[in-house]
Amino acid sequence: MERGKTMPRYIATHSVPFTKEVLVKYAKEEVPKFRKAGVTWIRTFCDFPSNKHFCEWLAPNREAIEKIFKDLSIPYDGLYEVKAFDVNKVKFED
Repeated sequence: MERGKTMPRYIATHSVPFTKEVLVKYAKEEVPKFRKAGVTWIRTFCDFPSNKHFCEWLAPNREAIEKIFKDLSIPYDGLYEVKAFDVNKVKFED
């Protein structure tokens, strides 16, 4: 990655019955491993009743996130490179 260039942002969508406990476990046990791979799990938006989860990631490429999902046997519906739009500033974030 070029110096000064921001890392790409991704949204992963999951239709799986994650529990609060599973997400906490991943955050405590797996996040340090992700960082070693140059990947950052930012946050997850959860709709527990519908088993829908939307996870925000920073990674050098989509393959790095796909490897994490494969290694942890986490199914996903989609993985999208996205740009964040700040409504209050009326601009896209870098």
